[in-house]
Amino acid sequence: MKSNLAITPITYNLPRSLYFGSTNNNDSYQNRIPKPIVKTPKKDHPVALEDVSFYVANKIAIDANKMGLSRTEYLMQKIKSLSYIPQVPAVPSKSAIVGNMKATTLIDGEQIFDKTVEFVKSAKESIQVEMFEFQNPKIDGHKWPANGAEAVGGYDQHASLLPIIINKKKENPDLKVQIILDAHKWYINGNNERDRHYNNMDMIKYLKENDIDVVPYPRAAQGGAALQHVKLVAVDGKKLIIGGMNWGNHSNANHDACIALETLPNKKNSEVDNIIEDIFNKDWKFSWQRLGRTKMVSGPLSEDDQKFYKGLNKEIKQENIDYMNTVGVLYDNEKDKNRYDENDLSKLDIIKRNPVDNPAIKILATKPRELAYVNEEGKESTRDYLLNKVKTAKKLRAELFVISDKEIIQNIITRTKSGELDAKIIVDPSIIKEFPYCNKAYQDLVENGVSIREYKTDEKINQRLHSKWAVFDDREVLIGSTNWSAMGLNQNLKKGEREDYELYTEKINEEIREYLKTVSETEKEVGIPPVNRKKLDYKELYVRRAKIKKALKDINQNGEATITLQKKDYHFTEKDKGKLSTIKGYYKIMIDRNNAKEKYKRGNNEVAIAFDKPILANVFNQQFERDWKHSESEYEKVKNRFYETQEATETGNKLDLVG
Repeated sequence: MKSNLAITPITYNLPRSLYFGSTNNNDSYQNRIPKPIVKTPKKDHPVALEDVSFYVANKIAIDANKMGLSRTEYLMQKIKSLSYIPQVPAVPSKSAIVGNMKATTLIDGEQIFDKTVEFVKSAKESIQVEMFEFQNPKIDGHKWPANGAEAVGGYDQHASLLPIIINKKKENPDLKVQIILDAHKWYINGNNERDRHYNNMDMIKYLKENDIDVVPYPRAAQGGAALQHVKLVAVDGKKLIIGGMNWGNHSNANHDACIALETLPNKKNSEVDNIIEDIFNKDWKFSWQRLGRTKMVSGPLSEDDQKFYKGLNKEIKQENIDYMNTVGVLYDNEKDKNRYDENDLSKLDIIKRNPVDNPAIKILATKPRELAYVNEEGKESTRDYLLNKVKTAKKLRAELFVISDKEIIQNIITRTKSGELDAKIIVDPSIIKEFPYCNKAYQDLVENGVSIREYKTDEKINQRLHSKWAVFDDREVLIGSTNWSAMGLNQNLKKGEREDYELYTEKINEEIREYLKTVSETEKEVGIPPVNRKKLDYKELYVRRAKIKKALKDINQNGEATITLQKKDYHFTEKDKGKLSTIKGYYKIMIDRNNAKEKYKRGNNEVAIAFDKPILANVFNQQFERDWKHSESEYEKVKNRFYETQEATETGNKLDLVG
């Protein structure tokens, strides 16, 4: 039956303070929306909102009037992310062509997670994720609460990632989803105490139960890394996001940055292929190889196991039992244990990429030497790159969660003092408070005249400055997961003392030479030959210290003692005790300072990229200037105003003289 109702186009002409439709003059819907009792003040610049239905506009108007609020106040209460105003606005995203890609800057949670959701939703062939933290409020929110992040942009988008991935896999079983996560159980704080129960335990279990291909990156006990710290997501081998942002329940609240890379439509492949092939695919292969060849925890899990261990290693640790009960059992099957076969890698479902020659980006990493098990190489290429840059660049701007690498710091100090480097650095304040060695590094930079500030974090949302990016000479951008710390930059590529800490090692040697001068005077006073200053033998120091320690004990017991040095006997009595104790103390200091020289040690699994693009470098520089000004202390403000006034006065006086 044909309807007699005429179908008329619906148009809207709502008040400027609550405008939800098109610009036509029909006011039939406008008149049905209640007038605001409390208006949004003109100083807040009321604006029109488009593409909102009459029902929604009407309900907002009615509810706002009932609550005695302006419509702006009402919406800010109802939409949590509207109620939070960032202390420092993020510089808007900007895109530019880099090699065969479009590269887009992403600063803070809203930009980062908007783009992440966009990429993941578009997946047709594959989703590859490598993360330090992957959490979701419904899975592990009881362990990892949002802690203020609910009010910050990007929270809802982050929370949607897990269901999007699960649903896309259910809808398209051929979609390859591969996820590598950190497998650590405890977070160790600056005092070497277990501080928090870490990390992706529930998520690994949930993903595996939902048929998602997930593997824990090998821990140090398996020949892996101290932490799996990479933060990377790739879609269809064409789109990739890399940077400092974790997928934790609170991550979006942190001040952080990433870069989005997309293969250009007219290109078959791009530098995205290079990153996937060089980082993700190698880590995927390595993770499964170690899973099948090693124990997931070190130490016994039962009394029967204890017979295979000695001393402190015999302890049955509850953390290991918990870990194996929640994650270990998931992989305690023949399929997973034997998935890696060096003669047949097909079971790994590696998604081979086609890297470009002469890529427009540098792919930098920190990787353990045990990658040799899968015919790959360990790396410290991020550190190599950074050392070269701090030795050659004329300008540095960096926002860093951590800076503590001693040689990098020494180079920054040396070149800043000589006027060769204009360096400004912003760091996270919480790390300085939590870790004594980070505080010492910060103080060294401050005391040596390097411009460095603690970021003024927003305590209402428990914010951290979590970025790991730098701009060199206003054109080259470095960004990734890598902190400028020993753990972030160093790996166990060799054993013993590092030869590439030249400035820091020389600084220690200078200290030791001063101690040698001082102790030699005391050695002469008691009549023993001074330690050889030209070629210091630390074994000799150990032996001398042990002999003096025994002599002091003999004097306490018998009133006298004898020491044999260089085949000659030296006799001591009660009167020599003070000087012998002094000598012993100096020997200990020199031994400790020598031991403080950097040695090769196991670090994290990290990735970073560097590229030359001034237009994108400028985005990070703009953000830096906003953050630098925001973090200026009250003392600096007063001091700067004083010097500005003084300079203006001096300039005025000069003008008077000229006049």
